[in-house]
Amino acid sequence: MKRLLVLALPMLALSIVPVFSGCDKEKVVNSTEYIEKYVEGPTDTVTVHHTDTVVVHDTTSSTITDTVVVRDTVSIHDTVTVTQHHYDTTVVTVTVTDTVQTIVNHYDTVTVTSYQPSAEHAYTALQAYNDPMVIDFAYSEFGYNDGWVFYLSAYQVDLQQNATGVYSIYGYIDYWAPDWSGYYPLEFYWTMSYQGGDPADPNNWSIAEPTAASPHEPGIRLANDPRRDYNSTR
Repeated sequence: MKRLLVLALPMLALSIVPVFSGCDKEKVVNSTEYIEKYVEGPTDTVTVHHTDTVVVHDTTSSTITDTVVVRDTVSIHDTVTVTQHHYDTTVVTVTVTDTVQTIVNHYDTVTVTSYQPSAEHAYTALQAYNDPMVIDFAYSEFGYNDGWVFYLSAYQVDLQQNATGVYSIYGYIDYWAPDWSGYYPLEFYWTMSYQGGDPADPNNWSIAEPTAASPHEPGIRLANDPRRDYNSTR
């Protein structure tokens, strides 16, 4: 019994200590928090129920219950991006250029001239054929291979028309040496025949010795009378 008593006394002392120590309080707080949130859009209202349960253990025990309602207004601003598509209508103009070929017809007026041979044409053609033969004669007779040949005019020669385009011509020539040191009077007698074409072209004539009877010798030779006056009437 004694032992039990001794052990019991310290326990009793400990239990008495809080009673007499009035300045020290022991507090036990239990907190319970419950939150509810409600979100609605586009404008959201958030309701928060906050319930705190505070249990205070002191010399006396009291219970405090706080109900906290928190309402948050949430504004949601959405950024809307509008994409506009512009479709342009392109008008393509095609220009067709035609190549126009203009044909211009030129009508030339061709004048056909009928050339008729004349005594003047025949005499001109005779000189063209006779000049080389005069030089050949001067070389064979006088030793000159060149020189000066002078004819009388067409009105100063004996010119006979034998037929259309056929003329017999007799006349005189003054021949001078190339250095004018010698003078030789010559005479000629030829028949000129027109061949056709332009009568002014000597190539359209032919030269030959006359065949008809005549007091003149055909061809080229020294004049019978070197002192003959060429301007006298035939």
